[in-house]
Amino acid sequence: MSLIFTSNTQDEYRAEDLADSTKTYRANIGIENPADYHNHLTSPLEVKTNSQIAVQSVKLTRKGQWDFESATNLLYYFGRPLGDALSLEDVTSRPHLVQVPRGSYTNKEFASQLETQMKRTKVSPAVHNNFSVNTSLVGGDFKGFEISCSQNGSTYVADMFEELDSSIADVVVASTNPTRPVSNNFTLEQGIFARTNASGTLTDGLCCGIGTDFPLSMGTTSSFIVDFQSASYDATIGVNVNSSWAVGLTRPTVQLKNTGEDIGIAPQGFKSVGQVLPHFFDYVAVFDAENGSRGSPSTFVAVGKDSNGVFINSAGQTEAQFNTAQALLVDTGSLKLYQGSYQTDIATGKPLASSYKLHEILYYGGTGQVTSVITNPSILGGGATYKGIEFNVEGDEVRVNMIKYDNSKVSLIDSANNDHQARSFKPTTDFTTALYPKFIQSLMNNKGLEVTSYSTYSNASTAYKYPTHTGYNATDMSGGLYTVGDSSYSNEVSWSSQMRHAGSIEGDTSVANQAPSWYRQDGVNSFIKPPDTTYKQMLPKVASPSNTIIYQGVGSVTGGVNYQHLLVLEDTTPASGGTKGDYYSSMCNIGSFIGFPDVRVLDQSQGTLSLSDKQVTWFSSDLPTFSVNSAFVRVTNLNYRCYNSTKNSVSKMLYHIPRFTNDGRQFGDLFFEVGDRTYVDLNNTSPFMLNQLQVSICDKNERIAQDLTSDTIVVFHIRQKESYGQFS
Repeated sequence: MSLIFTSNTQDEYRAEDLADSTKTYRANIGIENPADYHNHLTSPLEVKTNSQIAVQSVKLTRKGQWDFESATNLLYYFGRPLGDALSLEDVTSRPHLVQVPRGSYTNKEFASQLETQMKRTKVSPAVHNNFSVNTSLVGGDFKGFEISCSQNGSTYVADMFEELDSSIADVVVASTNPTRPVSNNFTLEQGIFARTNASGTLTDGLCCGIGTDFPLSMGTTSSFIVDFQSASYDATIGVNVNSSWAVGLTRPTVQLKNTGEDIGIAPQGFKSVGQVLPHFFDYVAVFDAENGSRGSPSTFVAVGKDSNGVFINSAGQTEAQFNTAQALLVDTGSLKLYQGSYQTDIATGKPLASSYKLHEILYYGGTGQVTSVITNPSILGGGATYKGIEFNVEGDEVRVNMIKYDNSKVSLIDSANNDHQARSFKPTTDFTTALYPKFIQSLMNNKGLEVTSYSTYSNASTAYKYPTHTGYNATDMSGGLYTVGDSSYSNEVSWSSQMRHAGSIEGDTSVANQAPSWYRQDGVNSFIKPPDTTYKQMLPKVASPSNTIIYQGVGSVTGGVNYQHLLVLEDTTPASGGTKGDYYSSMCNIGSFIGFPDVRVLDQSQGTLSLSDKQVTWFSSDLPTFSVNSAFVRVTNLNYRCYNSTKNSVSKMLYHIPRFTNDGRQFGDLFFEVGDRTYVDLNNTSPFMLNQLQVSICDKNERIAQDLTSDTIVVFHIRQKESYGQFS
């Protein structure tokens, strides 16, 4: 019989500090790793025929860290709390999955990793990156975690209209099924959108671009103003140019495919063929001057004089008469507002087939609204009534104003005046909290549409990223790389059938920067409660006075969205069935780990508000409960066989190290003496010389333990089997 003492620290493998030769430091790396080390026997040991091996004792040092064998999950939610009365069908917000990867973490490492993963979520610009997680200490002792979430409100809004330079065409590769031309006949420079090349029409599809630098903010001072004077009136020649245009807001879209109605420049299901515009907008103002019969402006050409000696043209008109006639020819054009949405039957509440289109929203003729539709004379020409249009996103409400020449405003869309669903824009959802400017112009002129105000939370175009699609086939848009931006919508598009996913091949487009998806928690093809069919997103086919919208709007103190921060820690499936109060959080399991063992939903009432109520901080109510994983001793270079049913494989696991010492400790210096040794056959039919041992400490999945430090000592006992008379 032989006892073999092994250790990861050996004098011959010490790392010397050359700066101070009087000190010696343990490397604890390579063959001195406390969980994976080699010992070489300078005097080899003869192991007799048919011997066995067992673990005699183990001494190791566990760091104050915990092992997670699988991902630890929670949901972050910024919106109207469900409580017990609401379901996700009643609100426009959606939870976002936060996953702490499996692994070993100290308290600080876990806090850092949780913060990193929360910042990785694809959320509204109002809360993007606004998360922090720290350890809570009392007298130097760990007491739990401090978790903070905040929104920008209106404090950090910046007016960046002159920095609007980056853009993409709505259509980057032409298609024939259906026919769609490339829409890149434009420039966007310092906030000025202008058509290039030849003039055309509003619907020719040649000039439609999206500003991709910054998403619009959502606070009380949020403003997107476009001056359309130069698009409608050429001051250099003093005449109307009769240009049609469209100005609006869109979720972050890019072209992803090139065939069929769902071309990939709009949400799947949107029908743009044969519509008022061949392009997708979430919200848009369309000025169609070309409904009139004038066309391009004419000039007075004298061919003679009348009986009074006044010059006349070939039609017998004086110049005054000609100018009056010209003005009358532009009266039929008008301004209309639309939103991209489904239409639904009130009786069923279900979206109607092929109804996802641009639907008109009436800004005129209702209570609190302008009397009639705005027509050409109010917009065209230097003496017109209006010079610009403004979009406000205040909280979850999108409002529209016209700007007069004296800079006063006339409200077109505002729930304070009229909250009828057919006369108010749909509330923003998690898919539309990141909205970007989008433009169309029909005629080429000297200047174009000029952005004069643009509020955003971003001070740089890289602060909140727009998605990109690069490297695709220039004919059919196959392949390429879709890089997910920072928005919820762009992340969920990355989970569509067009994309290639890790673990499963679906489309032919690769994805980068993809975040975990709550919408796809089943891992298959279904999305959970798509926002485009949620509260007040779908227009009733037949509207009634009862179809009104209640917006959450802007917080009176925060100046930002009147939403609350929530953390969903555990499963919220109602015991009695139904969907009220259910965040669909069956994957959540983090409560006890962060010190909230009996809490399913952590809402703002359980935290502390600060920063003018824009920030909430939760402090662990209990000491977080962690357990270290089981650990096992292996000797990988000896010829014995064990079986690991967890892995369904042959294993070298020799001994199960207890989680706790006899006095209940999990961490620090731990010593375990094996009371009843279990011997395993070495299967040696002849003697052999043992000159090294390769020892490792692993988990049940055969992964090397990550929570060991300092010295590891394992003592083995080798004996010959009883049948050979070596022991009684």
